[in-house]
Amino acid sequence: MIFELNLLSCQTVEEGGGIYRFKLGENGVPRKAGYLPCNRPMYAVPYGGRLHILLRAPFDDSENSGYFSCAEDFSEKTEIRDTLGRVACHLCVTGKDVYIANYLSGNIVKNCERAVAHTGRGANELRQEAPHTHCVIPSPCGKYVLCTDLGTDTLYTYDRDLTLRDMAKVPRGYGIRHIVFSKDGKYIYAVNELVPSVSVFEWKTGRTCYKKTERLTDAEGATGAAIRFSKDGKFLYCSVRGENTLYVLEMVNGDLRMVQKCGSGGNSPRDFDVFGDKYLVCCNEDGGTTIFALENNLIREKMYELPLVACLCVAKSN
Repeated sequence: MIFELNLLSCQTVEEGGGIYRFKLGENGVPRKAGYLPCNRPMYAVPYGGRLHILLRAPFDDSENSGYFSCAEDFSEKTEIRDTLGRVACHLCVTGKDVYIANYLSGNIVKNCERAVAHTGRGANELRQEAPHTHCVIPSPCGKYVLCTDLGTDTLYTYDRDLTLRDMAKVPRGYGIRHIVFSKDGKYIYAVNELVPSVSVFEWKTGRTCYKKTERLTDAEGATGAAIRFSKDGKFLYCSVRGENTLYVLEMVNGDLRMVQKCGSGGNSPRDFDVFGDKYLVCCNEDGGTTIFALENNLIREKMYELPLVACLCVAKSN
């Protein structure tokens, strides 16, 4: 089976930044299949045959971030629209709507037209001095949008019009970052950045109920980054920067059991994704992108390393 992936190098075009497309075959060796030059891409998701992309600060007269989309082959690019905030770091697309999280502005934005700003702060004076939205995803039913805020330790639930419906907290100072839904849609799993850990919430159609939090590591300077499910939904993967590790957690009767910890293949594993049950591709922001083989959901040998600099995101093709 051939997998297609897009890697985002958050540099200027002059520095080699942009979006690189690769095909990944049976031998685990990537083959370059395309390149889209763009300045400082931050995050991208595929949806509806298109790639939806955030740029850190593309405007001459503003520090705000930008959003545009293009076809799978990088053609048919739309105009770059203002995200109504600074340092857009995550987005999701559901139906005809695009939702964006602007980290520094601490807001969630719909279709680059309506912005809702969070308020408050957390216990960490350096990192939680203000709201910092970090992740936005749709609910399995498509009726709601969930947004994490690292600055306020809060998971927010909105309806599609960005009317607030619910809020739930992780422990103070933990800094909730990214979330995923379980395969059956009954639970939400969050990786916390400031205290590397996984928090569990129960999902009941528009309501979130906090259940518990499991620490990943006590290593000094470590920060949680990304979280993904295995193809069969029975294992969770988490990346931890500073410690530069990948964790594999097994779901056992509703509990999480750590079954593996290994190096990420470089420094600062910001993002990663799982391709079928064959590969895990990890973007080490300060040390290239590493492709690992998977066997029975565990991380095995390192297959290949791509020397892309400042790679922040790996996005599957549709």
